[in-house]
Amino acid sequence: MNENKQRRLNQWWHSPLGEMLVQHEQDTLTSLNHPLVGYFYVQLGGHYSLFPPSNRAIKTSIVGPTGDLNASAESLPFKSHSIDNLLLLHVLEYAHDPHQVLRETERVLGADGRVILCSFNPWSLWGLRRLFSWQDNAPWHGHFFTQTRIRDWLALLNFEVVEHHKVMFRPPFSRASWLNRCRFLERWGKRLWPCFGGVAIVVACKRTIPLNPLKQRWRQPNLFPSAGLVNKPITREGTDGPR
Repeated sequence: MNENKQRRLNQWWHSPLGEMLVQHEQDTLTSLNHPLVGYFYVQLGGHYSLFPPSNRAIKTSIVGPTGDLNASAESLPFKSHSIDNLLLLHVLEYAHDPHQVLRETERVLGADGRVILCSFNPWSLWGLRRLFSWQDNAPWHGHFFTQTRIRDWLALLNFEVVEHHKVMFRPPFSRASWLNRCRFLERWGKRLWPCFGGVAIVVACKRTIPLNPLKQRWRQPNLFPSAGLVNKPITREGTDGPR
């Protein structure tokens, strides 16, 4: 993404629609069915941390132009197996290589670490708005991936989806007054058309298979083969010579 599109995307996050979306995503992360555990939390994208508050001592870092450090999502500056929870806040839609982003995610996450993917849903009013709008404007210039494709990518990297939520069932209006008028659609959407939310939040756990090396039993080395392995002579024994 070039600097101009990145600047317009940052401006969109401060619009009424962008701020409402971030608030819904933060509320969903706060009420997860499986609370996040661990010490190291990293968030890619966003201006402030969306991780739920915790009473435990945790270390949170934000990677982005306005975060704690600025780095590419395709090449994260972290050691392998060093992070417990990684939040990708609308990163796949604007990445040059989303496969590499997920491979980096798998590399830096520790055993049983979790990745939280927040992405736009193409099968929603938001996807319909992107289809009929100028795709040069934020946030519609990104690529909206289907949940089936994202699940396939996660399965190839041994991730297991443990939670799946949809938010933002109201149309993506720009004006705050129109958004407030459609507030009732959030409750109706969760009950009547839960698959067509504007944003999908997927929580996946990195599964690893522990390998316990088997110790080889000590055996005394034999310099000569055992008797059972020695072939019998082919010539006839007990004969004095040719008859």
